[in-house]
Amino acid sequence: MMITPTENMAEIIPVFNTYLAYMSQFYSIHDYDSWCEGALKHLNRYFMDDDHAVYVVREKDEIIGFSLINKHLRFNKHGYAVAEFYIQKDHERKGYGRMLAEYVFDTYPGPWEVTVAMKNNSARMFWKQVVSLYTHDHFLEKQTPSFDGYGILFNNAGHM
Repeated sequence: MMITPTENMAEIIPVFNTYLAYMSQFYSIHDYDSWCEGALKHLNRYFMDDDHAVYVVREKDEIIGFSLINKHLRFNKHGYAVAEFYIQKDHERKGYGRMLAEYVFDTYPGPWEVTVAMKNNSARMFWKQVVSLYTHDHFLEKQTPSFDGYGILFNNAGHM
């Protein structure tokens, strides 16, 4: 297993499309094709903007997951956000997600937030467990009227 940043959008498109199909269950989407098209345009920004980053998990040269990092924050005034995060189903529960999350957190010290859609209970449980272990239970979970979900907030620079 290897975690690396990537600057090659084409190599993550297949797993990103799988991610979109999975995530579609948590939202009311009226035009799936348009929604996917918008998501792919948004993904393109990660390969153009300096304050966006893409990290991939590879197993035997195959990308099995990814994390998109940016500074689009819903709860904090500054810091980093896990914008999108996915490990393919057949690789879940093997520690890859936790390793990817910790790798990304270690890469960017400071305030962090992870947002989870309200209906995505498995992601909420995953993030609470990962962040709890990573921070030794020094995190906050918040909600805001402007976002239909949860924010998990912590600071890995030693301040909360």
